[in-house]
Amino acid sequence: MRVLFVSSPGLGHLFPLIQLAWGFRTAGHDVVIALAEHTQKAAAAGLEVVDVAPDYSAVKVFEQVAKDNPRFAETVATRPAIDLEEWGVQIAAVNRPLVDRTIALADDFKPDLVVYEQGATVGLLAAARAGVPAIQRNQSAWRTRGMHSSIASFLTDLMEKHQVSLPKPSVTIESFPPSLLLEAEPEGWFMRWVPYGGGAVLGDRLPPTPPRPEVAITMGTIELQAFGIGAVEPIIAAAAEVDADFVLALGELDITPLGTLPRNVRAVGWTPLHTLLRTCTAVVHHGGGGTVMTAINAGIPQLLAPDPRDQFQHTAREAVSRRGIGLVSTSDKVDADLLRRLIGDESMRTAAREVREEMIALPTPAETVRRIVERVSG
Repeated sequence: MRVLFVSSPGLGHLFPLIQLAWGFRTAGHDVVIALAEHTQKAAAAGLEVVDVAPDYSAVKVFEQVAKDNPRFAETVATRPAIDLEEWGVQIAAVNRPLVDRTIALADDFKPDLVVYEQGATVGLLAAARAGVPAIQRNQSAWRTRGMHSSIASFLTDLMEKHQVSLPKPSVTIESFPPSLLLEAEPEGWFMRWVPYGGGAVLGDRLPPTPPRPEVAITMGTIELQAFGIGAVEPIIAAAAEVDADFVLALGELDITPLGTLPRNVRAVGWTPLHTLLRTCTAVVHHGGGGTVMTAINAGIPQLLAPDPRDQFQHTAREAVSRRGIGLVSTSDKVDADLLRRLIGDESMRTAAREVREEMIALPTPAETVRRIVERVSG
């Protein structure tokens, strides 16, 4: 079977697909990933990648949307992203540059199946073009509802050009385990989270358990690019007052504007998150669904503290808070007392371990791949 994976240009969108991509690959299927902007990170996973939008910049896309749609920027973009149908104009702008080459790739590769992440409506269009089933991988706790129809309404010119209509996915695979969906109805199957963040050379031995609490600070791959590195400054200032060590993991971002870091804060370059969290007591992050799940996999509490202008993390914040596995705030309101509570509250640690056990009991990516093949073959 030939399987085409399609992702929006963000590592937080791509990485949750890697487990399934390797599930198909190790089962003997051919896999190709359609992606833009982060193609080298995808290739580092040992998979074949086609760059479907050279010179793509997600930050520039967001800036152009705000410029072209001032009412959207002044209204919808200022309130929590709960109903993704309202965000159709922005998500369509993210998808638009990907459409032509992804459709061309579908024509060339002739997939038997398309697997796409929730924000990549272009994956549905590629499945329609190839006339094959589509599998959706959800992000965080977002509900799809009419999101794809809303996005497609801004892409009608490209749909007419390529003579495709909008299909429905054959199967949807949730990202969060059942308890984190709260009262929401599942859209499809549940699957165990197997964290992926790239490989790493760990030195000449595994990192030892630190002598005192160690807390990771990570803000995803787009958050600080979109809103500025200043968003992390209040967190670092608060960390300086806490009797613990902090690891600043901001990937390849230039942290020079942060100046000299406090003595108990050290910076690392690109580090696979699941590797870092193995020895951490807790994690502070922006609220991305993949980071939420990787913290759960580590069984540690988490503090979701995105830039106050970031409205896209509402569903994750609600899930983490109500399930009791962490705290929520915004980056500008993080103080030392909040960090001390994050480190010392054993009830959150217990709840995190409970959700970890729930997640571990779910079908693995390998089992899910077998189930998908049975569904689409039958």
